[in-house]
Amino acid sequence: MKNLALPLVFLFVGGAAGYGVRALSEGGARKPLLTEIRGAANQTADASPSARPSGAVNGSVVADTASTRAAITSVPLADQMKELLVDCDLKSARKAAAKLSAGDLQAALALVAAMPKSTERDALRAQLYRAWTALNPNAAWNAALDDPLDMESGYLVGSIAAELAKTNPTAAIDLAQSLDMGARRTTVVNAVFREWSTVDVTAAVAYTNAHPDLPVDFYVFQQGLAKLAESRPLQAANLITTLKDERTRDGSFQSLMRSWMAIDSGAALHWAESISNPTMTHEAVAAAIGAWAKSDPNAALNYARSSPDPETRTAALQDAWKNWFRKSPAAATAYLASSGDAMLLENVSASFSYLFDGFTTKERTALMAQFPEGTAKQRIYSTVVDTQIRKGQFNQALELLNTLPDSTTRDRNVAQLGEQWAKSDLKAATAWLKLQPDSTDRDLAVAGYAATLARTDPMGALEWTNSIPDPTLRQSAMKNIGVRWLKADAAKAEAWMSGVREFSESDKRFIRSMAAIRGDFLPSSVTVGTRR
Repeated sequence: MKNLALPLVFLFVGGAAGYGVRALSEGGARKPLLTEIRGAANQTADASPSARPSGAVNGSVVADTASTRAAITSVPLADQMKELLVDCDLKSARKAAAKLSAGDLQAALALVAAMPKSTERDALRAQLYRAWTALNPNAAWNAALDDPLDMESGYLVGSIAAELAKTNPTAAIDLAQSLDMGARRTTVVNAVFREWSTVDVTAAVAYTNAHPDLPVDFYVFQQGLAKLAESRPLQAANLITTLKDERTRDGSFQSLMRSWMAIDSGAALHWAESISNPTMTHEAVAAAIGAWAKSDPNAALNYARSSPDPETRTAALQDAWKNWFRKSPAAATAYLASSGDAMLLENVSASFSYLFDGFTTKERTALMAQFPEGTAKQRIYSTVVDTQIRKGQFNQALELLNTLPDSTTRDRNVAQLGEQWAKSDLKAATAWLKLQPDSTDRDLAVAGYAATLARTDPMGALEWTNSIPDPTLRQSAMKNIGVRWLKADAAKAEAWMSGVREFSESDKRFIRSMAAIRGDFLPSSVTVGTRR
C-alpha cells in the first residue's frame, strides 16, 4: 500500500421587516375553527361585548387601525419587546404577554417580526401568540396560519395548538389535523402531545395508543414521563409498557431509568426483570444497566454478563458500554480493547461513527489504535472514515486511511472518497488526483472520481479510467460509468458499450439492470486485481 498524499491546499471544499399579523374578520377567507375549544377555555377578554376590543365581530378580533397604529408607535411597548429580546426568558415573556390586550398583542407581534431573525425572536413571538390564544383563539389561529414567518415550520401555529391543549387537548388535536398533510401538521400535532403530556401524560399516551395513525414522534412524551417518574417511578414504568411504538418505548425507558436508578436501583432492576414481555424486558434491563454504568461501569457490565437471556445480555452490555464511553472515553476504550469480548466489540463497532463526533483526528487515532487487529477493528475504522467523508472532512479521512492495511473495506472507502470529493469540489479533487503517486490507492480514488464525473462528462470519465493499469479495477470503474451514462443518454451509452471488448453480454445486461433502478444507485463494487 502506498499512502495517499495530503496536500492541504486542495482541501478547501467549498428579514422580516414590514411583516404584520393579519387578524381576520368573520367575512374573511377563513372559517372560525375553535368553537369547541373556546367553550372549554378560561374566561377570555372577548367573553362579553363590553370586554371585546374595538372591531370584534362574532368573537373574532379585527385589527383596529387607529389603536394598532398607536400601540406600534408606543415607545413603552416597543421598548418592552426589545428588553424581552435582550435576555429572552420564557417565564418573563409569558408573564409580560399575559398583561397585554388583544390589540397590543397584535402590535407587539408586528414589532417583533420586524426585528432581526433569531431564536429569541421566534420564541418571544410564540409566547405572544399563546397569550392571544387565551383572549381569542380563532383570531390567533387564523393570523398564525397566514404569518409570513411561519408558512412552513408550524412553530407558531404549534404554540397556539399547544396552549389550547392545556384545557381541551382532543379539540386541539382535531384542529391540528385540519391542516394539510405535511411537515407543518406533524409539528403542530407533536406540539399538542408534548404540552398534553406535561398536564396528563397518562391520558396523552392512552389517546395515542387508541389512534396509532397520528404522526406523533417518539420524543414528545419524554418531559411528561420524566416529571411523573420523579415522584411515581413505578407508575411511569408501567405506563411506558403500554406504548406501542418501539422507538418511543425505548427512549422512554432510557429517560425513566436515568432517574429511577439514582433513587432506587434495586427496585428499578427488579421491575425491569419482572416484565412478562421478553422484548420489553431486554429494553428495560438494558436501559437500567446503561444508567448504572454512568456511576459504576464495571459493576454494571458484570451484572449485564450475568443475564441468562442472550438478547437482554447483548442489549445491556451495549448500552452500559456506550454510556461509559460517553463519560470516560479512554477508560471505556481500554476496557473494550483488553476485555477479549469479541461479540461486544463487534456489536458496538458500528457506533463509533457518532461516538467519535467532536474528537480530534489525533484523539480518534489514539483510541482506535488500542483495538486488536481483526474484522471488528476494520469495521470501526470504516464507519469512522465513512462519516468523515460524508461530512466533507477529506483530509481527516485520508489520515485514517493511511494507517489501515489493505482490505476490501479500505478499497471501498478510498473509492468513496474520490467520488464524494468530486461531488463536493470537482476542481480540487482533480488537482489532488494529479499529485497522487502511482499506486492502487490512486487508481481506487480515480474510479470513484470517474463515477461522479460521468454524470456530466462521460468521455472525460473514461479518459481517467483508461489511466488505471489494473484491468480488473478498470473494468469495474467502467461499469459504473456505463450506469451513469445510460441514465443520462441511453443512445450514446449503448453505442459506447457495443464497442467495449472488456464487456461480456452478461456485463452489459448487468449495467442496464443497474441503470434501470430508480435513484442514483451504483454497483460500486470496485475490485482490485493486482495491488501495486
